[in-house]
Amino acid sequence: MLKSHYKDISENQDKLWWYLGMKAINKSLLDKYLSKKDLKILDAGCGPGAMLPTLAMYGNVIGIDLSDDALKYARKRGMVQKGNILNLKFADETFDLIVCMDVLYHTWVVNEKKALEEFNRVLKRGGILLIREPAYNWLRGREDVGSLTKRRFSKDRLEFLVKKSSFKILKITYVNFFLFPIVLILRIRSSLSPENIKGSSDFSLPPKFINNLLLCLLKIEAFLIKNIYLPFGSSLICIARKD
Repeated sequence: MLKSHYKDISENQDKLWWYLGMKAINKSLLDKYLSKKDLKILDAGCGPGAMLPTLAMYGNVIGIDLSDDALKYARKRGMVQKGNILNLKFADETFDLIVCMDVLYHTWVVNEKKALEEFNRVLKRGGILLIREPAYNWLRGREDVGSLTKRRFSKDRLEFLVKKSSFKILKITYVNFFLFPIVLILRIRSSLSPENIKGSSDFSLPPKFINNLLLCLLKIEAFLIKNIYLPFGSSLICIARKD
């Protein structure tokens, strides 16, 4: 991810509709599938630390990231250290919960299956893995340039990788369903004007009314997602268990 993106995320992660809405969706699934608190938690690829305060509600959390620029901001929000998800410096069966938000898609992750196998290794038996990744490779846009995207995932591909890494999938579904038409229009527009996609981000802070409206739509998804599967969306979210 570009250095400028880490700064933008750090400044907006507590007020932008996307980050707040996705935290609501994550929390909705965690509340449904976690049976206890006081957990040992790993935020694998924590970035600037958007999820650290939320995860701290469930136990003791440590975040890791490969980027010194990301960790500079994340240290203000929780306990973090430098680390690579392809070679985790933790003992087997250390954690009750691993959360990995928009990481496997990244150029730096040269082998996403290896990362999932590492998650399985350091997760306790019965532990929970929550991952979210961008969907549909054809949906690439200017955000992918700035985020250094190597791959976007189909539902079948993500499901295959998680199962192949010895996890039992509890739920896998698309998210950002209601706003998908808008995302699609933005992607088409950017593809027609490639000179405008030099690493700028889709996630600038809009006027307050628009920000609240978009957040409301994601909060509706957070409510619905506990009991239904969304047929499409710009992201995929999967919650799985190590049996």
